[in-house]
Amino acid sequence: MRSKEIATALGVKDNKLRVMRGEDIPCFVDLMSKQGKRVAGITGEDLFKEYTLDNNSSLKILKRFKWEDSSALFGKPVLCLLGPKGKNMDDLSKSLKVSINKKYVSLAKSFLRRLENKGFNFEKIYFSGSTEDVFSQGISDLVIDIVYSGKSAEVAGLKVYDKIFESDIVLIGKEQEKFGFNELYSIILKRINGKNENSFTYKLIKNQLELNRKIIEESGEVVTARDKENLIWEIADLIYFLFVKMAGENISIKDIEKELQRKNEEKLLNKDKLNRIKEARK
Repeated sequence: MRSKEIATALGVKDNKLRVMRGEDIPCFVDLMSKQGKRVAGITGEDLFKEYTLDNNSSLKILKRFKWEDSSALFGKPVLCLLGPKGKNMDDLSKSLKVSINKKYVSLAKSFLRRLENKGFNFEKIYFSGSTEDVFSQGISDLVIDIVYSGKSAEVAGLKVYDKIFESDIVLIGKEQEKFGFNELYSIILKRINGKNENSFTYKLIKNQLELNRKIIEESGEVVTARDKENLIWEIADLIYFLFVKMAGENISIKDIEKELQRKNEEKLLNKDKLNRIKEARK
């Protein structure tokens, strides 16, 4: 699934969608979040990891989407260390030139540091692309770049020496403060009291027939949900409309909690009475 398809599935409207290079997305989301904007981005996990290694960022992975492609060598994009076929690291000199894709400077340095601790020395050469061509021309001894199908590496006479980072697609952003029933109810009250004619919530309060129709409609969506994820989505929608109904009737969440408490106490009392009757009959 492509990033735009994921965004659409998440309910992002076209006018709220911005398309840019994957490596730029973490920086864009970070800067917008620091301005107090509510923003999220979809990018490769490798590009997000690269950004966090090089920046003090509070961004988190909010959701991961599995990258599964049978045509890919490893089922997904993988940042790899590549070297000449028929050899391995033990067959090579301790002083080596490695061509590195510029997108992965920090990931590459972090990985190569482990090899440097084993006595290897690396001259690092950075390219925006064509890292395999650089190897073919004898400019570098090793390559660090993304492997997908593996066909171009095969043609260049390279094989995978090590996997550095496996990448899925990730939704990234700043973790929001807790948003639960009380927060939702408070927002609904603000919308109602604000009397903004453009507010969907306020329109529902003014049209009780439409509100009742929505509650019935969403109840049907709940009982016909096709899977767990869809069921969660529909229940959340139903709760919103029920809260609007409550707010319009001046019923608070505490009122509902008190009623649940009363029902529970009544149930316990009836159970206790039943137990005493059983004991008396013995």
